[in-house]
Amino acid sequence: MSMGVCTDGSPYGIPEGIVYSYPVSISTDGEWKIVEGLSIDDFSREKMDATASELLQEKESCQSFLE
Repeated sequence: MSMGVCTDGSPYGIPEGIVYSYPVSISTDGEWKIVEGLSIDDFSREKMDATASELLQEKESCQSFLE
C-alpha cells in the first residue's frame, strides 16, 4: 500500500516539507509506518526525483499566494 506522507527528508532522499507517496505498512491498530530499505533502480530514482522536483515547484508557487 502507498500513502501520501509529509516528508521529513529522510526516507529515500525525498526533500523535506512536501507530501509524497511512500510505501507504508499499517498495523492492526491503525498505526502506519514508511517501509524503508527497498532497493530503487536507476529508472525509478529518476522518476522519484522528477516527481519531488515538481512537487517542490508547486509548493513554491502556492507559497507566493500566501505572502
